[in-house]
Amino acid sequence: MKNTKSILLLLIVSLVLVSFSYTNSTDQDLMLTRHDKEEAEFIKLAEQFDKYMCHLNLPDCEGTIIADQWVVSAAHCAVLIMDKFEAGRKHFVIINDVEIEVDKVIMYREWENPQEDVSSLNDIALLHLKTKPMNAMQAMLYADEDEADKLIYMVGKGQKGNGLIGVNGFDGKQRGATNRIETATGKWLTWTFDHPDTQTKYLTEYEGISGPGDSGGPAFILKNDTVYLAGISSWQDTKDGDEGLYGVVENYTRVSQYIQWIHEEMTGNSTTSETVLRLKPSPDATAYKPKAINVKLSTLKQYVGEYKMQERTIKIYTKENDRNLYFLLTGFPEFEFIPTGEHHFSSKILEGLIIEFKNPENGTFKKLIITQPEPDGTLKAVRK
Repeated sequence: MKNTKSILLLLIVSLVLVSFSYTNSTDQDLMLTRHDKEEAEFIKLAEQFDKYMCHLNLPDCEGTIIADQWVVSAAHCAVLIMDKFEAGRKHFVIINDVEIEVDKVIMYREWENPQEDVSSLNDIALLHLKTKPMNAMQAMLYADEDEADKLIYMVGKGQKGNGLIGVNGFDGKQRGATNRIETATGKWLTWTFDHPDTQTKYLTEYEGISGPGDSGGPAFILKNDTVYLAGISSWQDTKDGDEGLYGVVENYTRVSQYIQWIHEEMTGNSTTSETVLRLKPSPDATAYKPKAINVKLSTLKQYVGEYKMQERTIKIYTKENDRNLYFLLTGFPEFEFIPTGEHHFSSKILEGLIIEFKNPENGTFKKLIITQPEPDGTLKAVRK
């Protein structure tokens, strides 16, 4: 779970997961599925929910469309948008491959130090869109408190993987998975990633969980052919194991406990002003758009490879017919960088985050330099 400013930068600096300091919990952002099903089945499962989804256009994070110009997501995702507002920048989400500007963020204030007590947090936020998305659908809010034992559908993009191996790369495809709610207590819905051999009553045909890329994403319940939003991806308890393996426990924000708050905020009749933070971009806010230069594909190949930074591996790679570079730190979503100078690339999303390549030798570069605006500093990695 993300909970600080400049989250990618702190992620790289610390080289550890930025998450609630709850025993055995880790960041939770991608879709991991049972190992004994064809991957194509999970991609197909997600298609029926495409029009309900909002990609937050951050290094990770998803949201769900719930009204004409309203999206609900996790508060730990919304803080990243608020940081951009405070820096004088606009933010755009992506719905049906179209960018739409966010003109207001509403979230609880409890994010200065969320590590202290995970159970007390309200990991939920509302985003108001400047224009109505076209060809989108709205999920109903699940208001009943009978969630236990219900079948849920999770959807998200991110790194792929399964319960045997955990995280296993990124391909940008959206996947769906199912599970069954085990507990619905207080502010949380929970379920376990069950191994197919266990055959518990909670095991589902398309068993899976979310993980890196899907934070803030939905847990849907289908009822009488209607799509209801029951939960919002928040955090994961790894039970002393690795993220994304069989046996980990999901914790999703329980939407039924926030129905009144959501309706009050959307109608402008809130009674919780003392605990809620509302922020709009300044009237003169600008969009961050790094200016790209042309780079030959043959030049890009010189940067591609794996670089070691302390005990972590950074993978630099390209995609077919793409002139940008992609940066992947093991266990996290990928980040896209645009060529903006000689051997110099700028983050597509985060202003001030730059990577440079130095020490060319025999057609490849041997050193990767990462420059970040906050906290100030430079990090170095060397080719493996």
